[in-house]
Amino acid sequence: MLSDHGLVPAVHEIADASPVPVAVDLQVARLPGPVETAAYFFVSEALTNIARHAGARSATVHGWIHRGELIVTVVDDGVGGADPARGTGLAGLAARLAALDGQVTVVSPAGGPTEVRMQCPASQPA
Repeated sequence: MLSDHGLVPAVHEIADASPVPVAVDLQVARLPGPVETAAYFFVSEALTNIARHAGARSATVHGWIHRGELIVTVVDDGVGGADPARGTGLAGLAARLAALDGQVTVVSPAGGPTEVRMQCPASQPA
């Protein structure tokens, strides 16, 4: 789905498969392959973590371009307390995004909500 149709339909597909209801609002056109792939795996990992650990009733995925950077946030209404140091999933995503001059941030106070955010340049050198 990702390679043929792009990030937006691919994210809708993984959101539709989530056991936690997910609202998706992605305001992006097609992006370079490495950027779309990184964003797709970011959303996939975040939604998997929500389903496994958050105790959430709902989640949202937002994405947009701002000043030449792709920004994607995944927010849930779960219990909070997410810590990237306790698992390999978010750490692996951070490494993938670092290769694209991007970053991942997590804000997850005890009691929630949790916001996981990625940003990276929307265009990549050939």
